[in-house]
Amino acid sequence: MADLTFFIFVLAAIIIGWYLGRRSNRKKVSGSKEQRALVRSYAQGLNYLLSERHDDAIDKFIDGLEVSSTTFDTHLAFGNLLRRRGEHEQAIRVHQNLLARPSLNLISQQKAQLELARDYIAAGWLDRAERLLQELVEASSELRNTSLEHLVEVYRDEREWAKAIHAVSLLHERRFKRLSAEWASMQAHFCCELAEESVNAKDYLSARKHIDAALGYDRNSARANLLWGRLEYLLNRPVEAIKVLERIPRYSPDHIPEILDLLIASHEHIGDHKGLDKYLAMLLRDHPSNSVLIALSERIKRQQSETEAAIFLGEQLALRPSLRGLKHFLTLHINGAEGRTGEYSSLLKALVDQLISTRPHYRCSNCGFAGNQLHWLCPSCKRWDSVRSVKGVEGE
Repeated sequence: MADLTFFIFVLAAIIIGWYLGRRSNRKKVSGSKEQRALVRSYAQGLNYLLSERHDDAIDKFIDGLEVSSTTFDTHLAFGNLLRRRGEHEQAIRVHQNLLARPSLNLISQQKAQLELARDYIAAGWLDRAERLLQELVEASSELRNTSLEHLVEVYRDEREWAKAIHAVSLLHERRFKRLSAEWASMQAHFCCELAEESVNAKDYLSARKHIDAALGYDRNSARANLLWGRLEYLLNRPVEAIKVLERIPRYSPDHIPEILDLLIASHEHIGDHKGLDKYLAMLLRDHPSNSVLIALSERIKRQQSETEAAIFLGEQLALRPSLRGLKHFLTLHINGAEGRTGEYSSLLKALVDQLISTRPHYRCSNCGFAGNQLHWLCPSCKRWDSVRSVKGVEGE
């Protein structure tokens, strides 16, 4: 279907170009050299298209169809079609051809410049796109906001978080006082990226500043609160870490698996074993997940015995069957089994392990991207906060 659309578009462009050329030459002597050259050009372009020599057809389109106020939109749309098809270099050629025409008015030149910047973004040439977009932000009031939105995209991909934050602030300074939920969440993530860099550099003062900024944009950001809890733990403040981490399940239960290790470590740091057991039991009741179930079974194993842990797991699996829970149950069972029973359990566990290894732990709710690592920004569709842990028998 995409190839058919491309074929129809180029064929239409060739026919339109031939018609316009014929019309412009109507007053000239019939059979003039210019008219014959024009007809040959479009005939050759059609031949290239029919023989699937798309690059040559594009060259003929660029050379043959005059750029004017009448044909400008045709050139622009053709370049955009090429970009959507993934033919970035050809799209760049079309839009660069427009910019090379001094006869175009300023607005048309700026529109061509914006589309060329989009071509560069699609091709991964971010530095070129950045320069073009910065020029448009300064020069074009009509395209300023669109250019800023694309600049945010560029800075995100370049991991220039401070520049991204500044671009968003410029984008919204004239439009409304408060950011929309989508933009506020995005700003919070940019601040969290800066906070993570500061934490990794052990610059905890800067990390706190960036976390505070993130929470200013989105107080319920699971990522910002998780970073806050991590920072408190690193500063040897486990009680404060616990308070922060226990906020997250109230508004983002999907991120419970991400807080468990730090939460358990913080409770154990202060020796609050009963408080931890009580809180995990509450989480399992209110927000059932395999991560919490396994954490509780491990605590029962340490405090009581493997048998008690296996009994607990078996009861829970009868209510909520899952592959991960079954794997942990078999692990506990194998340790106490002998002879054939142990062999069968080991074989079954190996099969379950193989099944689990082929199943993703996380999936993007927007595009379906799947993987075994949490990404705050989906690597595929570039959406923030769209990747979540998989639920059900094969997941949480």
